[in-house]
Amino acid sequence: MIVESINELRIVSILDRGEPNKETIAIQVNEAVNMGQFGVMLGQRGTDGTAVPYFDQLLWFGDGVVKSGDWLFVFTGSGTAKRGKALNGVNDVFSIFWGKPTTVFADPLVVPILFRVDAVDVLMPPANLPQLGKGGP
Repeated sequence: MIVESINELRIVSILDRGEPNKETIAIQVNEAVNMGQFGVMLGQRGTDGTAVPYFDQLLWFGDGVVKSGDWLFVFTGSGTAKRGKALNGVNDVFSIFWGKPTTVFADPLVVPILFRVDAVDVLMPPANLPQLGKGGP
């Protein structure tokens, strides 16, 4: 599959790889964007520089605007999302938490895959069905 490159954001590093409650994906923001278009998946690194996503390992960032020079730190463990200022006092630093029960990057073949959603199709919900009560038929 051939896909476009992502220029708006860039994965810079995995910090504290394999260390519980510290393991972090560091993402640099290069252009102002709504993070609702982006997320990260876990995958297996290929020998040719590609990666294959693992099943059911996706984190959607959710809506929120970031600007060039901001940073996003995705902690693989649990915690409370925070917004702070970078050392320059101008840019923002966003800390979000994936909530994984264990570290995920101890194995160097496991890599984060940053993705951008360009289009979606959502099934319209069917009409509600009648609910049966406790004493039902």
